[in-house]
Amino acid sequence: MSQNPNPQDIESWKAKIERANRNNLFHHCQDCGYEWVASEPQPCRCGSSRIERIACWQFPDG
Repeated sequence: MSQNPNPQDIESWKAKIERANRNNLFHHCQDCGYEWVASEPQPCRCGSSRIERIACWQFPDG
């Protein structure tokens, strides 16, 4: 039987997800293919601004 989380737990969870999004962005350059993780959106080292960004929390561990 599942329990409904209380509103404080939900807000805490949302804050953790938001913090993870801010601090862990996977970047992939669509021009040169370079990939990196940074805490904020950045241009690629090749100078391209054509960057795909994905929040790292979306990737499973392992």
